[in-house]
Amino acid sequence: MTKKSYTIGFDLGGTKLAAALLDNNGDMLDFIKVPVDMKREGSAQKTQKRVIQVMADIALDFKKRFPKETSASVFKGIGLASAGPLNAEEGKLVNPVNYPGWKIVPIRDLVEKEIVKRGFKTKVYFQHDATAAALAEGWVGGAKGMKSFAVVTVGTGVGSGIIFNGMPCQSSGMGSECGHFVADMVGLKNNPDKIHHYTVEGLASGTGLLRRAKEMGFTGNSVEELVDTKDSKYSGLYSDMAFALALLCHNLSLAFNLEKIFISGGLIKIKDLYFKELKANYSKIIRQINTDLECKIEIAKTKNHAGVLGAGYLPHLYGKHTAKKK
Repeated sequence: MTKKSYTIGFDLGGTKLAAALLDNNGDMLDFIKVPVDMKREGSAQKTQKRVIQVMADIALDFKKRFPKETSASVFKGIGLASAGPLNAEEGKLVNPVNYPGWKIVPIRDLVEKEIVKRGFKTKVYFQHDATAAALAEGWVGGAKGMKSFAVVTVGTGVGSGIIFNGMPCQSSGMGSECGHFVADMVGLKNNPDKIHHYTVEGLASGTGLLRRAKEMGFTGNSVEELVDTKDSKYSGLYSDMAFALALLCHNLSLAFNLEKIFISGGLIKIKDLYFKELKANYSKIIRQINTDLECKIEIAKTKNHAGVLGAGYLPHLYGKHTAKKK
């Protein structure tokens, strides 16, 4: 019988921070989600400091309430998953799209330093949020036993985590930023200074949906409000979302010959508006290239907890590698 061990996972996004205390089977002992306003202070440095302090507060709260599970004998470390771009090997954010004004930020080391300073001696491991989501799906989700698969996270942004022949598909800690693939070449050609408007993320993310809806006269501030309007004039936005995501899945299939693609993230809650059309579009276009490269597209079993589960898996995955190197 495997001895129980524990980790903490943090999933940092453009609008929220999720955290969980997990055991080595991926079961959550506790979970918390707090909003993160990346524009509140009007200063990137002040925002970074606040976000790091919030993570430290949560880690110390877990330690206080779960002393046995966070003791040195059974606690394996903290995993941090974040939206990118980033360098997972160096633990740095690299001009992240959804964190205004953040440039090169050594967030892994800053978080670890703050937590250790407060008396919780532990290591922090770092990874791209969508890659962490893919690791979670392979750990406790629908991709168990698969060697090559992808998770596409659809939320504030659109991320892609690719596991290729059993390992995250990255080079020197970077890569897998496929949510920024161009999905509207005509739009980009006419407006080359606004590439973010014409990527998969620009068309299929929560941020992209809201921006495009407001250009059409929508006055609300959330995707939930947009959906609740039930106004048919916005239906084209969801069709564009479905097509952009289908193009992304098509390109991933051609590049990596995947066993399966999973859709995850906060916007799976509105999957009825795009998921069926996504799959139909994907099948139609990839069969024109090569039917042997078509794979199934499913909703991730880890659902919108994929990021925090994957973050919690990082100490198990990379901790072993670190131990071997010593």
